[in-house]
Amino acid sequence: MKLALKDLRWHEDAAAMARRAGWVVFAQTREQQRPEDPTFMASKGGTVIAVWLRSAAVRPSRMPPLNRFVGVAGYCWSPRDVAQARMVLMTAALPPGGVSDGSA
Repeated sequence: MKLALKDLRWHEDAAAMARRAGWVVFAQTREQQRPEDPTFMASKGGTVIAVWLRSAAVRPSRMPPLNRFVGVAGYCWSPRDVAQARMVLMTAALPPGGVSDGSA
């Protein structure tokens, strides 16, 4: 998957934010990533999350499968969701199937 520079920066910033909050981040190589796969998965203290990053708010018809992995909360964030992303990553208090619908 090829990303524009601003999108690549958003992906790098989100992964760095997770690492600063103490998460171990597992990211795919961009060339091998499929749109339905998470941008990265992260683990912290026994909690695992799957994160899909998008460059803009996601239309409901294009929402990734956030409940794809049993026992893993899924999130879909765009740059305007950075406050919610920061809150989730800093608190690690994740509701089951935590979902951002882009309205944050």
